[in-house]
Amino acid sequence: MDDSTDDVETRIRALGQVRVSAGVQDATHALTATLEDQEVRDGLGPQRRRRSAGLSHRHRLVVGSLIALVGIGVAVPAVATSLLARTGVFGDPSTSTEEDDTEWIDPGADDAPQVVIDAYPEYLTLPPGMPKNAAIADTSRLFAKLGAEQGAGQALVQEGYVTQLYEMFGICAWTDVWLTAHAASDKADESRATSWISDFDNYRTFTSSGADSVRDRMTAVANAARDGEPKLMKETYTEMDCAVRLGEVK
Repeated sequence: MDDSTDDVETRIRALGQVRVSAGVQDATHALTATLEDQEVRDGLGPQRRRRSAGLSHRHRLVVGSLIALVGIGVAVPAVATSLLARTGVFGDPSTSTEEDDTEWIDPGADDAPQVVIDAYPEYLTLPPGMPKNAAIADTSRLFAKLGAEQGAGQALVQEGYVTQLYEMFGICAWTDVWLTAHAASDKADESRATSWISDFDNYRTFTSSGADSVRDRMTAVANAARDGEPKLMKETYTEMDCAVRLGEVK
């Protein structure tokens, strides 16, 4: 076994929390060799936003999430020198339920903060008076924490994960509106919040991740909102750490 192979396996073992199959190790080694090719690395610059069709199946990393949110892949060993946050490599959901078709991002790269800003989903509607910048600031905080924990060039995260962070901020914001309105017997605001929570299209990435448990849970939350039952609403608010996520804007 050569030194480059030893280095790859050392980095994989260092993550500790991921069980890596032999197939994934082969894919990781192949991708490492590809990214060490100077022509390939040069090509990541001006034309980095290209589909992964140009890479063979062996060059696509398929590893489970390190962060227990939903199915989208998070924190795959990057094993190559960090260049830019955007890798130009996109996920292939046909190979794993833990991937979507969005781009793999290096959270430790210098330009990662701008990627988070650009990733704000335009369909995401926040409650009246809740600034878009609040969602951007909180999502940036969480993404920066991931980048700091992993370091530049040490992990990859799909852009769909960033979208989920934004959508979950929206769920927190509207759940907070519902709880406040319910406590104050404000039927108008409670109805508006219920309508938003009941529409899965408002957090489409979160509920289309392939995890039935997510859809089942949000269906139960929507039913609780319609029925005026605060218990599950409060539990959801706590489970999603909404007090922390909304702390600076409440």
